[in-house]
Order: sequence, then C-alpha cells, then structure tokens
Amino acid sequence: MFEMNTSVIVSQFRLAAARYASRAALIGPEKSFSYNQLERQSAAMSEKISALVAGPTVALLIPNSPVFAPSLLGALWAGKTVAVLPTLAPPPMLKLMVAEVGAGAVLTTADFAPRLAEAGIPHEVVEGIAEVDPESVPLRPMEQEAAVLLYTSGTTGRPKAVMLSEHNLLENIDGCRMATGFNDRQVMLAILPLFHAYGLTVTLLLPLSCGASVVIPDRFVPRSVLQTIETQRVTCLVAVPSQYRLLTKEPVSIDARSLWLCIAGAERLPEQVATEFQQKFGRPIVQGYGTTELSPVVSLNMPGTNRFGSVGKSLPNLRITIRDDEGELLGPDDVGEVCVEGGAVMLGYFRDEVASAKKVRHGVLHTSDKGYLDWDGYLHLVGRADDLVKVSGEKVYPSEVETALESLAGVDEAAVLALPDERHGSRLHAFVLLKDAGVTENDLRTGLRDRLETYKVPRTITLIEQMPRTITGKTDKRTLAASAV
Repeated sequence: MFEMNTSVIVSQFRLAAARYASRAALIGPEKSFSYNQLERQSAAMSEKISALVAGPTVALLIPNSPVFAPSLLGALWAGKTVAVLPTLAPPPMLKLMVAEVGAGAVLTTADFAPRLAEAGIPHEVVEGIAEVDPESVPLRPMEQEAAVLLYTSGTTGRPKAVMLSEHNLLENIDGCRMATGFNDRQVMLAILPLFHAYGLTVTLLLPLSCGASVVIPDRFVPRSVLQTIETQRVTCLVAVPSQYRLLTKEPVSIDARSLWLCIAGAERLPEQVATEFQQKFGRPIVQGYGTTELSPVVSLNMPGTNRFGSVGKSLPNLRITIRDDEGELLGPDDVGEVCVEGGAVMLGYFRDEVASAKKVRHGVLHTSDKGYLDWDGYLHLVGRADDLVKVSGEKVYPSEVETALESLAGVDEAAVLALPDERHGSRLHAFVLLKDAGVTENDLRTGLRDRLETYKVPRTITLIEQMPRTITGKTDKRTLAASAV
C-alpha cells in the first residue's frame, strides 16, 4: 500500500546542501551553481510547478544543462511524478508520450519549444530560474508511488514508460555507493543523456545525494570533453563504448590522472577500445551492466578487480540468478536468462499490467538478456534472448561474431544481424567500419574462418563509413537492417 510521504530524494539532497552549501553542485559550460543556489532554485521550481500543474504528473523535455536538476528536484519537491521525455523523440512520439502519462504540463527550454509547438503540446519554457528561501517552501507529499517515468530505448519495440519509485532509485544509488566507494569528494562528468536511466541515476542523483560535484557539458564534443576532464579534475566518467572510442581517437593530449573510475555500459565494450583508451590515458575502462527496469545498475567491475569480458559482480543489494526457459536456477558457467531481484526492481510499466507481469514474476525481474555467472560470481553476457538466431539449424549470438570481427587487423567496429533468407531461413550479415581502407571483404572472411565455426561466418558483408546510433548511443541495428533490404 502506497503511503503519501514527502520526497526522500529531495531530503537527501537538502542534507547535502546544508553540509556543502558553498561547494559547486553543478558545473555548466558557462556558469557553476553551488549547493545553496541549487537548493534555492529547486525551491523556486517547486512553487512554480505547484501553481502550474494540477494533476500528479509533470513532464520534462530538457537537454543536459544546469536547468535540468532544479526542474527535476523542484517537481519531486512539489510531490509530482516526473516523466522524463527523450530529447531526440520526434514530435508525434512526444505527443503520444505526453498523452499516455497524462502530464499536466511539459517543462522545456527555448530550443525544444518549437518541437512541442509542432506537436500541439502546451508547454512552459524554463529559463533564468529564480531563487527563493527553501524554508519558505513546504515539501509536498508525493501524489503517486512512481517518482519518475523513464522510457526504454525502444531497440526491441516502441519505448515503454518504466515506473520507478524513490525507493527503487535510492536502493540503486546506495548499491552503487557501496560497490564503488563513491563519496562527496568525487567530480562526476555527466555526458550520458539525463533522460537515460544511467544518466539520471548514476551521473546526477548519485552525486547530488552525497555532496559531490556534477559537470554538465551542453554537448558531447570529444575535444571539449577531454579538456573538461583536465580542467575540472573529473574523477568519474560514465559513457557508452562509442563515446570512449571517439575520446580515444581525438588527437589531443590531456592530464587524465584525476580519473578514478571510467565505466562503460549500454552495450558490448570492444577490447580494442578498452586497450587503446588505457594506452592513451593511463586509466582502465571497466564494464558495467544495467537496464532501465532496474533503476538501472545491476553489476559492475572495479579497476582493481576488473575481469575483462565480464560486466562484473552484482551490486551488494541485488541478487543475480541465471534461469532456464522454465524459470529453474542454473549453475555456474551455464548460459540462461539473467534474472535480478532486489529493491531496485521497477514498479512496472505504466498502464501495461500484462507486460509488467511478464517481466516481473514473483519479485524477480527477467531481463531477456542471456548470460552466465562464472565460479567467482562475475556476470558474462552473451546477448539478448531475442538476438539469438538460427543459421542452418545452428544457434548463433551476433555479439560473438562482432567480437571476432573487431579482433581483425584493420577493423574499427562491426555490427552483425540476421536477415531473412529463403533457403536457410536466415543469414548473417555484417556491417563493418574499417580503419584501414586496404582491407577487403575476402580478408575479413579469411580472418573469421580462423576464429569461428563456418556457420558463424557472415554470408554477406557491407563496408560502411559511419555506424548509426540510437538516441542513447547504442548501435542502431534497425537502421542497418533497413539499409540492407
């Protein structure tokens, strides 16, 4: 039974603000804001949202900027559920999302107002946030159990709105803190989209709940990001592999000694990227794993105990199990579905009880990812359940073929998918981005035959000049599949 209580997230932030009033909470491209200023701005936004929104839900369409944090905290302060909209969603999708969650208002910036206007969505532009005395603004009880609504990436269908409670988010924050030792002395670089679960929980709420600083560039520009790491003495960097790849390629030298923890998530980390990053910056990339439905972090490596090829051990307050198709537990090294239980498991999908019941069964979240736990408890992923394909009757995970391709000399990046085939049912097709123009398709096939069984070698290969990305930085296999038709 949900009890109407005030926001614990806001309370934890205010405790940090009381302790570190003059410390920089947010460091933007042009201006920094202390914890005291951010608290006063959040209080002002709470007053604004309370007056503007009659219903229980407010939506945010705000890019990575210092405006995002006071808008989010202000909405929670006002007792509202916050629907965080993807900033690259097209107008028709935005209209559908806003209508679906019944948002009483959409807060946005001047840059995004035209997109909402095009969709006919009423909105309020947030700029030049005022400051008020926090003690004059009461914390209002949360009207719903869901604190935020975050959208899945949509890589396997239309994005779903995931309902996360404050308990879910705080459990994940606590688990991250226990697993890493993250504390008030850290400087987090927030380059993941803040509408993304990793961006919201790990790069914003985690540091603001314990008095650390958050650096928020307005765009991901590799050279500027590297210079920011040096000038702001960034200690923690969370990014997707494609971003690490671009940082490594940038021909600029910086002092990266401040970096303490560099985490890669969202998709497979190529060994080449990890090796080249460490060679250039003297810091390892460790891989983690998560999903929006788990608030989002599930497991994580740490530099001193990093086991490359794995996504680390579970957070201390989560339990990972591997199960077969009937839900029975499997032992070490046995491949099955990755399942997770603990306080970070989502409330469910917004107004979709059928999908929620299928995803969460008896308190256990079934991720649809395939993997195994080794004898030391490290999680290894082999692909999504829906990625598994059969070629000539044999089972193949495309990620294995991608890893083999990227191990070949002259290959920068690869994406493999199955395409319909009249004779064999499906065939493997590889999209390959080269760093050596002299490499041919025949060279690739010859190299793969030395590394893979014959049936795993793609029958067709397309050499591409750029790898398409989704709004969260993942390889956009839908676009690739469409281009192959």
